[in-house]
Amino acid sequence: MKLHDSLLGLLFAALGLAVLVTVAGYPKMPGQDVGPAMFPGAVGALMVAFGLTLAVRARLSAASRTLFELGDWARSPRHVLAGLSIILGCLAYALFSTSLGFLIVAPVVLFVWHLAFGVRPGQAALSALLTTLVTWAVFYKGLGVPLPWGLLKAYAF
Repeated sequence: MKLHDSLLGLLFAALGLAVLVTVAGYPKMPGQDVGPAMFPGAVGALMVAFGLTLAVRARLSAASRTLFELGDWARSPRHVLAGLSIILGCLAYALFSTSLGFLIVAPVVLFVWHLAFGVRPGQAALSALLTTLVTWAVFYKGLGVPLPWGLLKAYAF
């Protein structure tokens, strides 16, 4: 799929604006000039600036005026299903990770994604399990980011 750069620029700028609106409500850090909104605010401002620059340059250029164009992959059921699996996997994680837990939902979603993209089942299972465990170790143990335990809450450590 190809979107015209003017549409992508406006989308990028809108996303940056949403970031700026969101971080405006972040609390200030007492006694510090820099708070939790500084980094995402800077990124949001750059997204707005670069998005608008891209949109304006695209509209001024003499390149293609087609705003939207599907690629050859859109005629392939396998590729369409693989793309849909990403959206459905993200939705499944959002809906079920709190109740079932990261260590249950993540390997299932990753396994399905691997299969959808043509990985053999044995390799898909091994990769999904190892990726989940490494991700859990890095975020939960290394960075102290709480991941949902869900059904495994009794085994939390």
